[in-house]
Amino acid sequence: MDFSREVEIPARLVDGQLLYRDASTYYGPLGYYANALALLVFGHRLEVFYVVGLVLGLVTTLLFYRLAKRLTDTRWAALSTICMLLYCAIGPGLFNFIVPYSYGAVYATVLCLLAVTFLDYYTCKGQIKWLVVAAIACGLAGLAKQEYGVAALGGVLVGANLYFPQNFRTRVTRSLLVLAVASACTFLPLALLAQQVSWEKLYLSLFPIPKADFLKQSTLFQVSPAKTLRHWFATFRHFFAASVLILLSVAAANWISKLKFIHNFKKFRFFVEILVGVALAWISLSFLGWVCQFIPYFNFLHSINDIVFHPLRDMSWCLPVFVGWFALNRPQSPQYKHAPLLWTLLVFSLLLNARWLFYINFYGLYATPVVLLFFTLLYYLTQRVRGVVWRYLLVCLVIGGSMNLGSLAQYHYAVNSSYGTFYTWNATLASSFNQTIQAINSSKATSVLVLPEGSILSFMTATRSPSRIITFQPIALLGSEAQQDFLASMKINPPELIVFVDMLFREWGYENYAEFNPLVSNWITQQHRLTHTFPIPVFPEGEGFIRIYSRN
Repeated sequence: MDFSREVEIPARLVDGQLLYRDASTYYGPLGYYANALALLVFGHRLEVFYVVGLVLGLVTTLLFYRLAKRLTDTRWAALSTICMLLYCAIGPGLFNFIVPYSYGAVYATVLCLLAVTFLDYYTCKGQIKWLVVAAIACGLAGLAKQEYGVAALGGVLVGANLYFPQNFRTRVTRSLLVLAVASACTFLPLALLAQQVSWEKLYLSLFPIPKADFLKQSTLFQVSPAKTLRHWFATFRHFFAASVLILLSVAAANWISKLKFIHNFKKFRFFVEILVGVALAWISLSFLGWVCQFIPYFNFLHSINDIVFHPLRDMSWCLPVFVGWFALNRPQSPQYKHAPLLWTLLVFSLLLNARWLFYINFYGLYATPVVLLFFTLLYYLTQRVRGVVWRYLLVCLVIGGSMNLGSLAQYHYAVNSSYGTFYTWNATLASSFNQTIQAINSSKATSVLVLPEGSILSFMTATRSPSRIITFQPIALLGSEAQQDFLASMKINPPELIVFVDMLFREWGYENYAEFNPLVSNWITQQHRLTHTFPIPVFPEGEGFIRIYSRN
């Protein structure tokens, strides 16, 4: 549970611990310290994080809408903003703004959009102060999450140098100014942190190069040209198949709305047309999803997530299309009024997703500029049929939004404590978490080690782990030497309780925790006494347990 790490680290910082020295993470410090400040002001409550996410989502929405309106018109800006909200800000899963896998990524998204907005002000007004604040936003974005700062900085450099005058000396001066300001905003706070942590530990935390090869054992982190091409092709096929059916439904709905008994009610004609379009599209997509289960030729359209209902959910295929369009058209002023802004968004999108070799992994947090560019280019390319395309997009979003609401509604089993509430999709899981919280509270323990994941239990019980490691993924303790060092630290500062949460690690090539950290697993089971066992479902299948151990 990545969200566990995101709530546990700020709580530790409030207690006086130091990031990277006492709590390990690979992400930048800005988000953690900002959330720690929120906890300090509003108290040790899980709801504080929800409010932070909602505020960041609101700011993102306003900035996104402002940029979309600059590039298109009011109606298209509204649709593109709704699409961003559905599939980025408040979508189900870990890659949204409210309960994200990384709040640093959410802060960075806001700062990147601020940088792009300030760059737009600079290209409109020509005042150097806007370029300076854009550079500041880039530097702070890098302090929140490294790749976002690099992507925003690249986009701002390109956009700024497309603004007049474009002579060599002016371009060099602009570039040096942006680089100097952004670098200062990133490295000065890190230098202050390094005085307490050490540059070596800081560098290995933010850039874990020695562990990079091991990361590739996980299918989630593997990249290759073949994987990228497959992902582009798969997402385009889903988009194309669903779009054909939705466009046919929109055309049929338009014809029906022109029938005499409907045409006479002009005030309701548009709503009837959209409702009929949604109904026809839903029926046709449902039929397609049913067919996909039985006809091998159409298996590529079927997925457990009903992706056929979401043609706009994954637009990874757009990245090569964007590059092709920009290569052919080379937008420049005055033909394209917002040419610097367009190039900024393209470079930002490409650099942000270069880590995954130009497909969008962790979609909700990496797709924001891609959504904006998709709607903008579609607006430019469909001038003669803009009304039809707008209706098609509206139907897509109504269906997709309904499906997302259905997915979110599954999370209705509450896990409660004195420090907040979160919801899960499984009644057994919620019950076991609640029983675990009660058992920890009844023990009166203050030092509780939770592993390999699930440190949200520490937050929900206001206990603290004696380990600087928050999540014990296979990458956390590589090899027997790292495990022995960890066990040595546990002997110096032993936990009162150990909460072991069953998990599968098949994407890493392991079935369970004991396979990659056997020394730690043996230490838990052989040198501690089992006191509680609670059943939990183990994703993607099977049953596991939460086991609580106390000292012998």
